[in-house]
Amino acid sequence: MSSPSSKLSSQNECKICRADGVQPYNEYLWPTESWWAREYLDDRVNSCWHFGIVALSDGRFSTEGTVWSIEKNNYAGQQCVFMTRKEAIRVAAARMIRKARASKRWPDSGLGGLKGKYLAEVINWARSVCAKETDQEEPKPIQVKEPPPVRRKTGFPLLDFIPQNGDY
Repeated sequence: MSSPSSKLSSQNECKICRADGVQPYNEYLWPTESWWAREYLDDRVNSCWHFGIVALSDGRFSTEGTVWSIEKNNYAGQQCVFMTRKEAIRVAAARMIRKARASKRWPDSGLGGLKGKYLAEVINWARSVCAKETDQEEPKPIQVKEPPPVRRKTGFPLLDFIPQNGDY
């Protein structure tokens, strides 16, 4: 005959838990592994530049921690549960890189938008982490080119003339 305490613990067991046995808190599972750009680059990089994965108790891996997303394998219309750790890391890093590239259009109000050198540093960091964690060779660093600054008119026609399409 089983004891009442064992029945209670089996009733409270969740369907979706982390691999280390941690149950969701507020319907959320915190990552079991995460990588933060600030730890590898410097404090100029906003804390929003990170990615992580959740190792699930059934052997799968998720790029998202919300329980209902894991149950449906859908977060914002995209797959979030993967069979291998490598696949989850690659997807999580790729999504962060996509967000970093989109941040070039964010307003300059301290939201962590990246441009030029900082954008390249964060992308190169994410690609490097992904390569190390998935046993691939280190990728070549990328450079992000910014458009030249807009020239102010000087009032002098010869100085304001900017050749277009080879017109000299």
